[in-house]
Amino acid sequence: MTEREDLLAIAEAITAEAGAALRTHRAEWRVIESEHGREVKIDADTRVEALILEALAKRAPFPVLSEEAGWVEGAAGDYAWALDPLDGSVNYLREYPHCAVSIALLHKGDPVLGVVDCFMLGERFSGLVGKGAWLNGAPIRVSTISDPAKGILHTGIPARSSPESMRAFETRLSQWRKVRMIGSAATALAYVAAGRAEAYRESGSMIWDVAGGCALVRAAGGVAEFKGERLDAPLEVAAGNGLTPLPD
Repeated sequence: MTEREDLLAIAEAITAEAGAALRTHRAEWRVIESEHGREVKIDADTRVEALILEALAKRAPFPVLSEEAGWVEGAAGDYAWALDPLDGSVNYLREYPHCAVSIALLHKGDPVLGVVDCFMLGERFSGLVGKGAWLNGAPIRVSTISDPAKGILHTGIPARSSPESMRAFETRLSQWRKVRMIGSAATALAYVAAGRAEAYRESGSMIWDVAGGCALVRAAGGVAEFKGERLDAPLEVAAGNGLTPLPD
């Protein structure tokens, strides 16, 4: 196995352990710690993050950029992990099954492998750019639909809801046959990678929200782009199967 294949196996094992913990402790880990606007932090966010950070430090001690802890120091070099220990906290809180543990390996800031473990659904998506993508070990590919009018777009309500942004949002939605908002960016991107949807578009996402899913989409034959001032700042994210135009 190559170094990156070894690291993918490590990420798969750690997400599996984290997902098992989230299932086991669901009753006691759904305590709300804080609420800021639409953002909700629950006990599970910090507890499972601590488990994952400890495991990464032992098995692959690169720096980590995580949703709760921010930058965590590690071995110097070109690699870093991007971690969302629980993407879809509100879904987890409300027992809505679309939530995930997401880990990505960044090489010079670019996602090169990703694992998105949808632990409530028993689905683990993993991918290594240049090698392929898998769902529970079976190969997956992006869809072959090229017409947005026949496709599905995953998105979310814009973080900054000005009249102009909402008009642009409405225009974007009207181009697609169906639109889905499931409350978990990692899961939505995994669905694009698996051919269940054609595209994903979001404003104001953070790298830990989308890095794992972007790696999956690329590994599955699609395209994924994100733009921002720096890795720990909000991003504009667009991903798709490479046949339908990326949403504006």
